[in-house]
Amino acid sequence: MSIRLSKILALFLLSTSFAHAHSMTFTAVDWNSGFLHPLQGLDHIVAMLAVGFWAAQLRGVAMWVLPLTFVSVMALGGFLGTSGFELDYAETIILASGFVLSILAVKNVQFDLKVSTLIVGFFALFHGFAHGVEIADSADLVSYSLGFVAATSLLHLAGILMARPIRAVSMKSI
Repeated sequence: MSIRLSKILALFLLSTSFAHAHSMTFTAVDWNSGFLHPLQGLDHIVAMLAVGFWAAQLRGVAMWVLPLTFVSVMALGGFLGTSGFELDYAETIILASGFVLSILAVKNVQFDLKVSTLIVGFFALFHGFAHGVEIADSADLVSYSLGFVAATSLLHLAGILMARPIRAVSMKSI
């Protein structure tokens, strides 16, 4: 990846103006509400694109393990949030996730798959928890959650697709 493109992507992904704190008070209604919610919070968008981007750079099984881990652990975190479980520093860790995951993606950090999976799972737990707290009084929790998972998965896929042209350019320069 060119240095200029790396800097532009890093500035976009690391910009604090993209941070969006969760209100922890939100009444979800249905699948559409669940699908749209992650697309409205730039904190979620940045972290999800970064997971997909990083996963694509790691290649192989990691390209699917990291996004699937995020979605699975996010669902577990959502369950904890709807169950009244207390998890301190959720907002701080969610904000940090955008920074950390973006740096890992932009710098193409190559950890062992287990380490990468633990990092992604850690952040996913807090994302899911915050959203679980938000939707605790939802009229249709299951439908909302399925919409949320669908949008999150599409954001991961978008991150994977964003990395493909950059990987192709970097492979030609080798």
